[in-house]
Amino acid sequence: MRKLLTLLLFATLLPLLEACDQGDDIAEIFTGKTWKLTYITMNGQTVDFWNGDEAAYNESERLRRQSATFTVTFHGGDTESVAGGEFNARAVNRTINGQWTADGVSHELRLTDIRATGSDTDVLATAFYNGLQNATRYEGDSQNLYIYYEDGETTKCMAFHVQ
Repeated sequence: MRKLLTLLLFATLLPLLEACDQGDDIAEIFTGKTWKLTYITMNGQTVDFWNGDEAAYNESERLRRQSATFTVTFHGGDTESVAGGEFNARAVNRTINGQWTADGVSHELRLTDIRATGSDTDVLATAFYNGLQNATRYEGDSQNLYIYYEDGETTKCMAFHVQ
């Protein structure tokens, strides 16, 4: 009798356990916060956009550390596994706006209808803008976000943390 009750209890809870594995909570990951770029990698290695120019690298890092630069904010969302809305981003002198859609099961991320005002000469700011334009997927949680993007024949990853 005891085994039967245990089996019935398990069978009753099984649908709840399966529901927990339906995908990411997109709203929790993307919305309600500002994401700040920390670095860009390719195959786990930091990308040298500066071709060894230490002064240019230091200037990019100075600009990146400013609180209002290299940020993305996602608006909208849903508790469903597929959600989206509008996004706003800022490189250094370029403001970027558009639409976003993310799939919590496949981790696909699409940024569309991208509009930008201003321009940047900083190489990291240009890479940031390029990454947003070519986003393909994401990984992350409510504290860390990784946006993968295609850059020619390579895939690069922008790493963000909550600002």
